[in-house]
Amino acid sequence: MNSLFVDNTVFITRLKAVHIGRLVQALFEEWHGFEPWSSVDKIHAYYGRCLKDDELPLAFAAVDDSGILLGSAAVKRHDMESFPQYEYWLGDVFVLPEYRGKGIGRRLVAHCIGAARSLGIKFLYLYTPDVQIFYESFGWAVVGRHFHNGEWVTVMRLDVDKV
Repeated sequence: MNSLFVDNTVFITRLKAVHIGRLVQALFEEWHGFEPWSSVDKIHAYYGRCLKDDELPLAFAAVDDSGILLGSAAVKRHDMESFPQYEYWLGDVFVLPEYRGKGIGRRLVAHCIGAARSLGIKFLYLYTPDVQIFYESFGWAVVGRHFHNGEWVTVMRLDVDKV
């Protein structure tokens, strides 16, 4: 699960400590209005946990051929306290603004699905306020809507074996 060549200029790899500073700042700038992302220290601590061996959460980074961070995504456990019955989640899908629209998010999501499959995870869940159509293109199905972190989000489920 360390590195996967995607095309001539983009690689998906495990998140490395060298990427955390840029990622933390970008996430805080864009998502600071939502509780998990309201503090640079909280975000930094979360990504520090992502660097531990092969334990969840597992965070992945999209980088260019010179190692520049383009985006990230993670496979994690129990992302919404309201749904303790849903164990495994895709989360934190984020592409830095200057790299959006180039298919990087799609590559990150596909890699996370593959990582979940290799871990024997049967179902993944996610929540999103506004990009349900993007996830439906992978086969995610809507579970319902829920008020979470100050906004209405759609909770979705994917049968990993059917992708």
